[in-house]
Parts: sequence; structure tokens; C-alpha cells
Amino acid sequence: MVDENFPALDSEQLGFENQILKNKNAELSGSLANLGFQDPVGEQDVIHYKLETDKILERVEHFLKGDQVKFNENGAYFADPTKNVLAIVKQDPKTKIKYYVQEVKPAKKGTETAKEVLVKIENSKGDYVDVLEVDSKRILEKLNKIKLADQGYKYIQVVDEGKKPLNDYGVAELMRIMSTYITKETFLSRYTEDRINEIMGDLGNELNKFMYSNYEKMGMDTKFKESKYALIIINLLHVVESCYRRALGGSEQQHLITKAIVTNPAGGGNYNMPSNFGMKPKWNPLKPKTW
Repeated sequence: MVDENFPALDSEQLGFENQILKNKNAELSGSLANLGFQDPVGEQDVIHYKLETDKILERVEHFLKGDQVKFNENGAYFADPTKNVLAIVKQDPKTKIKYYVQEVKPAKKGTETAKEVLVKIENSKGDYVDVLEVDSKRILEKLNKIKLADQGYKYIQVVDEGKKPLNDYGVAELMRIMSTYITKETFLSRYTEDRINEIMGDLGNELNKFMYSNYEKMGMDTKFKESKYALIIINLLHVVESCYRRALGGSEQQHLITKAIVTNPAGGGNYNMPSNFGMKPKWNPLKPKTW
């Protein structure tokens, strides 16, 4: 018996509404599969930004090179470690090129005389080029054939190689190791606390063995550079650990999935979730879909 106060259920209408719900569910599932790696119009993809590893590796490389953090009107930037030295200024009258030569005294006392080292070259436009000590002798030999004008002494800023804890080989080897740990796959994995501790223990032991066996080859040939041995290992381990902590229990993956559902449910374009999403509509006896 049908109650006349309530309309009869329309099977076709219910079927149509059910299909709409299925379509919406499929769209949400599609957003999970895509995980939001499309490039939205007008702004950087938030998910891609959160998984960006280049910036992390860039900071690690600057640390290993011993670069200094400096500031200007545009903000902070990295630069080679520098020092001020007193140099003899010599200029070629024809080309107007200036050569800055430093008098270096030997470390040990004895009968050795101070040697001259070319540290910087300045062209006619005022642009500087730092000269490595290995190239200094060859260039100075060529300059001896040219009559240069002596312009006295001047304090100049040059790269301080003594503040760089590692040479190019050392930086390249450690960066190669770090690049295998700091990856998008690490962020999107699911790790337990025990597994993270195991990984960090293994990495710490092997990294220490590698550096201990090769620290001189890696450029740590002074007491100052050797004093940074433990600091380098600790910093690298802390950076890697922070990346793995983001994957503790799959937290980063879950966060990005939630972000993809809210901001990109259909796999493209921004989407604002309605304020009543997920709430059951108010019951209405004249609307069967609210029953």
C-alpha cells in the first residue's frame, strides 16, 4: 500500500543519481592516480614543489664547498669563501690589463725567499678573474717577457682555498652519495621508525669508513679541514634523516593524496571544495534522495 502523502520512488531517477555518484567517485580516484603532477595554469604545482629535491641538494653542495652566505639588496646568496690579501699591482700599458701578484712567505723558517703568486687578473673593463696557484707560475713566466708598469700595492679580495674543506673530487663523491638518498621516491615511501634507524645506522657507518679511507684524497690536507671531518658527516646524516622522516608511516604520501583530492579532483584545474561537502543533506519528505 502506497502512502499518498509521500511520492512513489522513481527507479529511473534513483539509477541516474546513483550513476552521478559513481562518476564523481571515479573522478576522485583518477586524481589519486595522477597525484597532481600536471602543471596548473598560472602557478607552480604545489605537489611538485613539495617533492623538489634540487634545492636540498644545492644547499648540501654549497656546504661541502665551504661557500659563505652573503647578503645584498636582493637577499641571501652563496659565494666562495674569500680573504683580503696585499698584492703588487702591475699593468700592461698596451692592453690596460692589471695583474695582482701576492708575495707568499714560506711556512717554515729558513733561507727560502718569498715567492710571487699571481692571484687575480683585471681586464680593461674592470672584470676580475681569479687565478689558481697551479696556473700562476706559467702565467708569470709569460709576463716576464712583457714590460709591465708597477702601480704599487693594493688590498684585494681573493678566493680562500684554505677554507674549502673538500676538493672537487671530495665534493663530487659525497654529492653522488647524497643524490641517491634525497629523491622523490624517498619522500613518497612508507617507512617505520625502526627501518629509518637501520638506514641511518648503515649510512653513518659506511660514510665514516669511506671518508676515513679517502679524506686526504678528498682534499682534507690541513688541520682546519680535518676539524670539519665529523661535522660534515653529521650534517649529511641529518639532511638524509629529515628526508626519511617525511616518509614516516607514509605521512608525506598521505598528505599529497589529500592535497590532490581537495585541489585537483578531476586531474586538472583548481577546485574549491563546497563548505557542505560530506555532510548529509537535511531530511525532506518530498525529496527521496534525502531519505
